[in-house]
Amino acid sequence: MEKNKKLIVANWKMNPQTAEEALRLVKNIAGRAARGVELAIAPPFVYLDMVKKNCGREIKLAAQNVHWEERGAFTGEISAPMLKNIGCDYVIIGHSERRYKMGETGEMINLKIKSALRHGLVPILAVGEREKNGDIKKTLAEQLTGALEGVGASEIGRLVIAYEPVWAIGTGVSDTPDHALSAALLIRKIAGGIYGKELTENLPVLYGGSVSGKNTGEFIGQKGIDGALVGGASLEAENFEAVLASAVSGDAE
Repeated sequence: MEKNKKLIVANWKMNPQTAEEALRLVKNIAGRAARGVELAIAPPFVYLDMVKKNCGREIKLAAQNVHWEERGAFTGEISAPMLKNIGCDYVIIGHSERRYKMGETGEMINLKIKSALRHGLVPILAVGEREKNGDIKKTLAEQLTGALEGVGASEIGRLVIAYEPVWAIGTGVSDTPDHALSAALLIRKIAGGIYGKELTENLPVLYGGSVSGKNTGEFIGQKGIDGALVGGASLEAENFEAVLASAVSGDAE
């Protein structure tokens, strides 16, 4: 992640349904990329190569998942060396949809982070509580300590954390900027307890969860929030353009 820039990650999830749609979407996004914002696109695996060839040099490529082994009999999986070879810069790890729908455990997430780091990928570690009034301190502490077990102090500076309260994902009801900022500060405090404040006070933290062009600037305008992980709003070029414009205006506040 570039210093002094907000990071916007477009997580397409299992969309769109055809390569033609994906190509049209990436070309539209590439034509609307905003200055002052680092932009990464995370398409399904089948579109990674096409997106890389059409997104332009200024846009980064991200994967939505990775396996922890480098090779072997793991049907349907993709390794970190494969992602690096195809041109990926980032990889999303521990998204709540994988934790709670695919049964991904803390141990698996930890192994994936270590593999990504070994092969020069920047992990975007997603964390967040399931219930709106859940025990956020306990949840974030468990998720972070489990994910970072055995990750060296020299490597913590290569991570990005995405705070995504599960109750806000895909619901149309986002968190409040103040609460998201409090969560970002809590994340840095927990990480600081592991590695020391000096190594984690600038740890990049993104917000995700019903991000839109109307609210991105409010979140990014918070000095402790370094960008956004965007889902549905990234699938329509005009909506995503509004997100990018909102990110620039929010950063300027």
